[in-house]
Amino acid sequence: MSNAGELKKYKFYLKFKGGHNLILETNTDIRTAERNKVNGGLFVDTENNYTINLAQLESLNVQLLL
Repeated sequence: MSNAGELKKYKFYLKFKGGHNLILETNTDIRTAERNKVNGGLFVDTENNYTINLAQLESLNVQLLL
């Protein structure tokens, strides 16, 4: 189990179709992570249990946290 206070490598600013936004800090690089196909959708799972539906993304920005 990961430490909640652990520093993350990436900070993603996700804007979804429909106007929802999400700011996510993770060690998983969503841009290059393994994609999972489910019922025609394309999904990425992060180490902190987020599942991102790439087809629903309008824009994605990333900040490297060093």
